[in-house]
Amino acid sequence: MMKSKVHAVLAAAAILLPSALMAQDGRTPVKQVRPAYPQLARQAHISGSVRVEVVIAPNGKVKSASVLGGHPLLAQTALEAAKQWQYAPAASESSATVVFNFNEYE
Repeated sequence: MMKSKVHAVLAAAAILLPSALMAQDGRTPVKQVRPAYPQLARQAHISGSVRVEVVIAPNGKVKSASVLGGHPLLAQTALEAAKQWQYAPAASESSATVVFNFNEYE
Protein backbone atom coordinates (compact mmCIF):
# COMPACT_ATOMS: atom_id res chain seq x y z
CA MET A 1 0.00 0.00 0.00
CA MET A 2 2.72 2.47 0.99
CA LYS A 3 4.77 1.58 -2.10
CA SER A 4 1.85 2.38 -4.41
CA LYS A 5 1.34 5.73 -2.67
CA VAL A 6 5.00 6.60 -3.17
CA HIS A 7 4.76 5.68 -6.85
CA ALA A 8 1.63 7.80 -7.23
CA VAL A 9 3.35 10.81 -5.66
CA LEU A 10 6.43 10.36 -7.83
CA ALA A 11 4.32 10.01 -10.96
CA ALA A 12 2.37 13.15 -10.07
CA ALA A 13 5.64 15.05 -9.69
CA ALA A 14 6.52 14.46 -13.35
CA ILE A 15 5.21 17.03 -15.81
CA LEU A 16 3.46 15.40 -18.76
CA LEU A 17 3.48 17.49 -21.92
CA PRO A 18 3.32 16.79 -25.65
CA SER A 19 6.60 16.66 -27.56
CA ALA A 20 7.79 19.90 -29.17
CA LEU A 21 10.69 19.36 -31.51
CA MET A 22 10.86 22.50 -33.66
CA ALA A 23 12.48 25.77 -32.74
CA GLN A 24 10.19 28.74 -32.24
CA ASP A 25 11.39 30.19 -35.55
CA GLY A 26 10.70 26.91 -37.36
CA ARG A 27 14.25 25.52 -37.34
CA THR A 28 14.22 21.78 -37.63
CA PRO A 29 16.54 19.54 -35.63
CA VAL A 30 19.00 17.68 -37.85
CA LYS A 31 20.54 15.64 -35.02
CA GLN A 32 18.55 14.39 -32.05
CA VAL A 33 20.11 12.54 -29.13
CA ARG A 34 17.81 10.44 -27.00
CA PRO A 35 18.55 10.58 -23.25
CA ALA A 36 19.52 7.45 -21.35
CA TYR A 37 16.88 6.33 -18.85
CA PRO A 38 18.53 6.67 -15.42
CA GLN A 39 18.79 3.28 -13.72
CA LEU A 40 17.61 4.69 -10.37
CA ALA A 41 14.51 6.19 -12.00
CA ARG A 42 13.78 2.90 -13.77
CA GLN A 43 14.15 0.94 -10.52
CA ALA A 44 11.80 3.38 -8.77
CA HIS A 45 9.30 3.08 -11.68
CA ILE A 46 9.51 6.81 -12.35
CA SER A 47 8.25 7.97 -15.71
CA GLY A 48 7.29 11.36 -17.08
CA SER A 49 8.56 14.19 -19.21
CA VAL A 50 11.31 16.76 -18.90
CA ARG A 51 11.06 20.13 -20.66
CA VAL A 52 14.37 21.65 -21.73
CA GLU A 53 14.83 25.09 -23.29
CA VAL A 54 17.73 25.30 -25.72
CA VAL A 55 19.34 28.40 -27.20
CA ILE A 56 20.48 27.64 -30.73
CA ALA A 57 23.44 29.44 -32.32
CA PRO A 58 23.20 30.54 -35.97
CA ASN A 59 25.36 27.54 -36.98
CA GLY A 60 22.71 25.18 -35.54
CA LYS A 61 24.60 24.04 -32.45
CA VAL A 62 23.01 24.29 -29.01
CA LYS A 63 24.64 27.25 -27.26
CA SER A 64 23.01 26.63 -23.88
CA ALA A 65 20.27 24.55 -22.30
CA SER A 66 18.22 24.71 -19.11
CA VAL A 67 15.58 22.50 -17.54
CA LEU A 68 12.13 24.11 -17.41
CA GLY A 69 10.36 21.28 -15.61
CA GLY A 70 10.23 17.58 -14.94
CA HIS A 71 11.22 14.99 -12.38
CA PRO A 72 14.64 15.68 -10.82
CA LEU A 73 15.83 12.10 -11.38
CA LEU A 74 15.21 12.50 -15.12
CA ALA A 75 16.33 16.11 -15.59
CA GLN A 76 20.12 15.73 -15.81
CA THR A 77 20.11 13.08 -18.52
CA ALA A 78 17.56 15.09 -20.53
CA LEU A 79 19.73 18.21 -20.22
CA GLU A 80 22.83 16.31 -21.39
CA ALA A 81 20.94 14.93 -24.40
CA ALA A 82 19.51 18.34 -25.37
CA LYS A 83 22.99 19.89 -25.42
CA GLN A 84 23.98 17.40 -28.13
CA TRP A 85 21.11 18.29 -30.49
CA GLN A 86 21.85 20.22 -33.69
CA TYR A 87 19.52 22.31 -35.82
CA ALA A 88 19.53 23.59 -39.37
CA PRO A 89 21.67 26.74 -39.70
CA ALA A 90 19.90 30.11 -39.70
CA ALA A 91 20.74 33.80 -39.91
CA SER A 92 20.28 34.43 -36.19
CA GLU A 93 20.17 32.83 -32.77
CA SER A 94 16.87 31.26 -31.70
CA SER A 95 15.40 29.11 -28.95
CA ALA A 96 13.33 25.97 -28.72
CA THR A 97 11.65 23.89 -26.07
CA VAL A 98 12.35 20.19 -26.30
CA VAL A 99 10.28 17.67 -24.35
CA PHE A 100 11.81 14.31 -23.52
CA ASN A 101 9.35 11.58 -22.57
CA PHE A 102 10.52 8.83 -20.24
CA ASN A 103 8.43 5.68 -20.08
CA GLU A 104 9.82 2.73 -18.16
CA TYR A 105 7.89 0.31 -20.38
CA GLU A 106 9.53 1.36 -23.66
